[in-house]
Amino acid sequence: MVRYWKSKKLEVVVEKRRAELDLLIDFANVDIAMEASRHLQTRVLEQLRWHPALNPVSRDLKVDDQSALIIIGALQEHLRLRLDVIIENKQMLWEMPLWQISGSLTFTLDPLDRRFQERFQLRKVKRGNEINALKKVMDLWLVEIIRDLDFSPRRFGQCPRCDGFFYSPTAKERVYCSTRCGGATRQEKFREERRRQDDS
Repeated sequence: MVRYWKSKKLEVVVEKRRAELDLLIDFANVDIAMEASRHLQTRVLEQLRWHPALNPVSRDLKVDDQSALIIIGALQEHLRLRLDVIIENKQMLWEMPLWQISGSLTFTLDPLDRRFQERFQLRKVKRGNEINALKKVMDLWLVEIIRDLDFSPRRFGQCPRCDGFFYSPTAKERVYCSTRCGGATRQEKFREERRRQDDS
């Protein structure tokens, strides 16, 4: 039996990206008006603000509670639109650009790790245009997750019952986001069928 060496670093990256994908999907599905979602909102905003592609000038984004809600709402809507695009186009068999990100790519050698590194940086963001910069970083973050997980777009879905987005880790096709939504739908169909039988 031949055994091939497998990088543990790759496994760590996959686990990290899966956690990030779960974070983004939770953020897309959460009700941002609820106080319980504040921790989730803060985590997403911090991930975006400290992403290496974001110009350091944009990290100094000062937000009060009112503007934070506007920023979070805009980011959530943007993420939902991106997930909608993936779900709507997942059956296409030809190449189609889903979205484009403009910036510069730098290829360097890290002297400490002795490895090649690529770093994508957005174009310099003008003051007052920070929300658009955060949206672009969110696009880039989603692209990085998709690239590192190397999964099929068919694994993304939107629940017909609660409209929540989900990602299926297995190749088995899922229709509902959870067993709860699936069970509730089956229960409704069963009750409807019983009503029809009782009426006849």
